[in-house]
Amino acid sequence: MMSPTDKPWYPLLEKAGNRKVYHAGDAILLQDEISSHIGLIISGRAKALSYSASGDETWLGFFEPGDFLGHMSYFSGLPINYEISAETELSTLLMPVGAVKRLIEEADEFGHSLSEDLAQRLDQMMRRLVEAYTLSAKGRVCAELARLSSPMGVDAGRDVIRPSPVFVDIALRINSTRETVSRTVSELQKKGILSRSPGALIVDQPERLKDGIK
Repeated sequence: MMSPTDKPWYPLLEKAGNRKVYHAGDAILLQDEISSHIGLIISGRAKALSYSASGDETWLGFFEPGDFLGHMSYFSGLPINYEISAETELSTLLMPVGAVKRLIEEADEFGHSLSEDLAQRLDQMMRRLVEAYTLSAKGRVCAELARLSSPMGVDAGRDVIRPSPVFVDIALRINSTRETVSRTVSELQKKGILSRSPGALIVDQPERLKDGIK
């Protein structure tokens, strides 16, 4: 995958912005605030969580190298309805909103990348919203495992999830419980759909895992 610093428009962004490093747990954008900057993740990973009035958390997604932060607020002019925080040490390039507006006008490729990133982010959130209302808890577990998996390469027909997923994290993402995730994974193992390997979870039958998304 191409590094965000290798993008043809990156030198323009670098002139307009400043690099900033966040430590794991640091808040980057706060819920119900309008962002004054748009960020580009250079390295590391951030996560988005929405908090209800009673303090309940809803996991909304990850932000990884090449992803933008704060652009939903920029395009809508409204406060973002979730908080973005660093999950790992995170290196970002932060640009004032005014500078971003000028860059969009000057660099078509950058404007296209920004709007494409926004469209993908909205699509991911919409998919999760639909899953929350249409899939069973077990179906949501299977959907998340399928999302996390990637082809093994050396063994055609099998996928791998590496590192091995943390059940509490999966439960948060799909609005379920650790017990439901653990029970579903155990059932999938008994059926031969999943198996464990040091530091990884092997999807021995990817198509059967997808069949469980219901």
